[in-house]
Amino acid sequence: MCCYLLECYLFRLYCQRCRRITSKIKLGYVLFFFGTIALLEFFGAFVHLFEITYDENFVYPYEGNVHEFVNALRRNEKPEVKPINQYTYSFILKQPQKCKDDADDTLRLVYIVKSAIENFDRRIAIRNSWGNEKRFFDVPARTIFVVGTHPDDEEVEAKLKLEAAIYKDIVQADFVDSYYNNTIKTMMSFKWLVKYCSNSKFYMFVDDDIYVSVKNVATFIRNPANYPFYLMESRKVYSVHKREIKQSDLMDYVNFNNINVTYSSKINEISIQNLTIHKSTNNSQKNNIYNGRVGQNDEKYKVENEHLLRLNISTSNRVKRQLELPDDRLFAGFVFTRSAPHRHKFSKWYVPLKEYPYHLWPPYVTAGAYILSKEALLDLYYTSFYTKHFRFDDIFLGLIAKKADIIPFHCEEFHFYKKAYTKYSYKYVITSHGYEDPNELLQVWNEQKALGNA
Repeated sequence: MCCYLLECYLFRLYCQRCRRITSKIKLGYVLFFFGTIALLEFFGAFVHLFEITYDENFVYPYEGNVHEFVNALRRNEKPEVKPINQYTYSFILKQPQKCKDDADDTLRLVYIVKSAIENFDRRIAIRNSWGNEKRFFDVPARTIFVVGTHPDDEEVEAKLKLEAAIYKDIVQADFVDSYYNNTIKTMMSFKWLVKYCSNSKFYMFVDDDIYVSVKNVATFIRNPANYPFYLMESRKVYSVHKREIKQSDLMDYVNFNNINVTYSSKINEISIQNLTIHKSTNNSQKNNIYNGRVGQNDEKYKVENEHLLRLNISTSNRVKRQLELPDDRLFAGFVFTRSAPHRHKFSKWYVPLKEYPYHLWPPYVTAGAYILSKEALLDLYYTSFYTKHFRFDDIFLGLIAKKADIIPFHCEEFHFYKKAYTKYSYKYVITSHGYEDPNELLQVWNEQKALGNA
């Protein structure tokens, strides 16, 4: 009897232990399941299921044709529909004579530098390099810096007022200067330009940590559709003279309706010829046919040929490079055409569905550097009156351009990243991002200026 009771007790104890283990396993599975769900939700995996297809369904407030209203505003007339979005911040520092003093009837270029209020050293470096308004006597230009406010930092504000009094190139509006207010900074820049500086043919918006080649900017706006290909040089094996590849040289090979095949094949042909010439030139130098053409020129030719090959690969992969401009409304820079919103919540650029419900952004130009013609500036500015505010300035301009029927123009030489620097690798570079160090900017710009590239 005792043995029987002992066996019953042990069996019951065994069953209880099995139930506890089973419960723990089930609880582990449950915790793992819900943890996975929470993690996927945090990274936005389920949000994609509820996104609306951009290509077929895109509308963005104001939901309607805005062209008549924009044209009315441009004529200083009252539009039929009241604007839904206006930036009514006031200007603390206006510089109203900046584009009028000592200028011809029309300026060629105005540089608008979106600067953080505390970046005094960067502004000085820009004034002493690419922002120098007297860089080219035959290209009338102006440079302005647009900032917000630091209402809780009286020392910075006082220092800014002193800087503005000395240089007379600071425009300040009464919004808090922060990253998520960059759209306000951009649109207040537009507002100032329309009000005080509408006498320029082109406007270039630049962040204060960017290298700019003023020479290449001026060259680009002369012929945006063919930059930099029309500048590239081919060389004859038995001649020291250089010949430009003219547009007519490419026309027989470039089919404007099929750029992937004919354009790339021609660039390949030019690249192979240049590399062959370079090799032959090296052999000739060894035989003293070209005395004195050694050293730095070899490096220069090699870099240019590599640059041409990279442009060929990039052109093949990026169908969006246009060879013709649709009209005189130029909106140019580095363009993203099929970019998706960030849905993971830890991202700096997180966008919830209620803010933007579509699975893709409209084509947009990276905000670090871009060029606008006067017509594009005016149309974008007045179309913004009928475009709901968005906190990321590059996306906001993309939304405005979509509503205004302006197609952003892509150019590979607007580098939104920091392009690796060597002495001869910046010949065709228009802009390069990542020059937070003012001393580095001055060093690179002065070296490129000495080479005739800046």
